[in-house]
Amino acid sequence: MSKPLSVAVLVSVGRHPVSGVPRACRGDAVAMALGRRLAGGDLRVIHAGNRDAPALQDYLALGAGRIEVLAVADGSDPAGVLTGLLKDTDLILTGSRAEFGLGSGLLPYRLAHALDRAVVNDVLDLIIERNEARVRQFLPKGKRRAIATPLPLVAAVHPMASVLLTYAHARRINGRIEGIGPAHGSITGHPATWTVEQAPRRAVPLRAQNNADGYTRMLSFIQSPAKGGIVAFDGSPVDKAQILLSYLREHRLVEF
Repeated sequence: MSKPLSVAVLVSVGRHPVSGVPRACRGDAVAMALGRRLAGGDLRVIHAGNRDAPALQDYLALGAGRIEVLAVADGSDPAGVLTGLLKDTDLILTGSRAEFGLGSGLLPYRLAHALDRAVVNDVLDLIIERNEARVRQFLPKGKRRAIATPLPLVAAVHPMASVLLTYAHARRINGRIEGIGPAHGSITGHPATWTVEQAPRRAVPLRAQNNADGYTRMLSFIQSPAKGGIVAFDGSPVDKAQILLSYLREHRLVEF
């Protein structure tokens, strides 16, 4: 008798892009819906962080009957603890990235590296057949790709995956959030030491003002007008610099 498929999904705390209010992360919610399609009620929903996070209630309403919360200190790296907890899981699902944080999107790759298994990103659909995962993958410009890879596997689900999210207040009330102890087996890795720095200011490119009327601007999108300009091959460096300075003054890119 073959062993039943074990599927786990990792969920994080999202944040509304305008108000900043904590909520369920859209990408993780889609990954959870895909996991429910594959494993039904046997899906493990795991969160590494604070058990009292209000966003976890949203995952209950979206269909997570039970959420396992692994306590992880703020600023520490959860990959090592999750590695020990999920080492015997056949399929690990995550979102493609968190809704805030410059370093988000690295966890699936760190888990796959630590567990020595394959990782597939931008998953739109996934079917398990004979210990093999058949994946439909998102590609830019509307393209799709079908690939197959053996289990065990780490899959990062694209937010546009073909699933339907349904919210039910009754599930929010009846669901359970339970804390779990340390991961089974050896825990590798150490707390990460983060360095907080001010984001560098990006250089703003200089662009000449377009003073043409609306009709001329519209034609520029459907026609390819001849490109003018001056190519200064002759003359001294001072003469060439004077030509460049005249162009900047003409288009009001400099004030001197």
